[in-house]
Amino acid sequence: MSKRGFTLIELLVVIAIIAILAGILFPVFAQARESARQINCISRFSQVGRAVAMYTSDYDTTQPLTQWFASFAGGDNCNDRILAQLLMPYIKNWQMFRCPSDPQATDAILDACPADGEAPPTQQCIREYRWALKTSLGYNYSYLSPIMRRSSDNRWMNIPATDARIRNHSRTVLFVDSLWWRDPASRQPLCGGNWVIMPPARYWRNASGQVIDTFSIVRQQCDSGVTNGWYDYAGNSCGFGARPACWRLQTATGWYTWMEFGGAWPFHRRERMTVAFADGHAKSYTPAQLTQGCDARPQCGGFITDPETYLWDLDDYY
Repeated sequence: MSKRGFTLIELLVVIAIIAILAGILFPVFAQARESARQINCISRFSQVGRAVAMYTSDYDTTQPLTQWFASFAGGDNCNDRILAQLLMPYIKNWQMFRCPSDPQATDAILDACPADGEAPPTQQCIREYRWALKTSLGYNYSYLSPIMRRSSDNRWMNIPATDARIRNHSRTVLFVDSLWWRDPASRQPLCGGNWVIMPPARYWRNASGQVIDTFSIVRQQCDSGVTNGWYDYAGNSCGFGARPACWRLQTATGWYTWMEFGGAWPFHRRERMTVAFADGHAKSYTPAQLTQGCDARPQCGGFITDPETYLWDLDDYY
């Protein structure tokens, strides 16, 4: 008695069923993997947030320096220290500064970013300097630790906020997922994260109609005459006008393509960003959620509408 085999029709039906199941399950598996990366990223942000709390405890309750300057010249410098390097005594692991959802956050790419034309470093101190510049945790430095230019000699320095100046730590952004660069043509992220990010809004109009600059540390330093500018990816001046380095939204083209969200980037399925707050907790937000309390428009053209819900400022101007 001969054994009956599968007919061609039966084989095609089985293959079709397998293809349908694969089409259903593969996206589920991909989503599960991305959810795991997102949870990992939140955990890392939380650990760095706790490291900042330890840092502020050791340094008279001041926020970390964005950069400790030995001789800032805009290039690799073994004598300078970027924020992540200053936090390393509390973290002791460079992986904590990288979000696993960013495929560009690898040693090789951070060592020598193809977009920057960088050659591989020959010194470990330069490697770590580059890693610190390209950390996934973009620092809310405009409010927490602005980089100011001293009037007397035009040298750069940090003016960090104190803990007492932050009215609500649990609702003040500390770090957000960031990116170093976006290809202007493909608009794809390149070369890991960025050490600093910009907020979506800057100015507030009070009940009497007066326009208030919420970059309060920047404004106080500039008005005092001690400084004559701040590091803002643009003119680096004390001018009161809107800044090209704020969220550019639909105007992000050319060199400023990476500034669509002020240097922040939704790496999690292109829709969510990991955010760490000044009290150390972290969670996931959409770009729209990060603009709550403000009328987000390109280049800081919109106003803060509700300082109580706006997440970026120190709440020290009203």
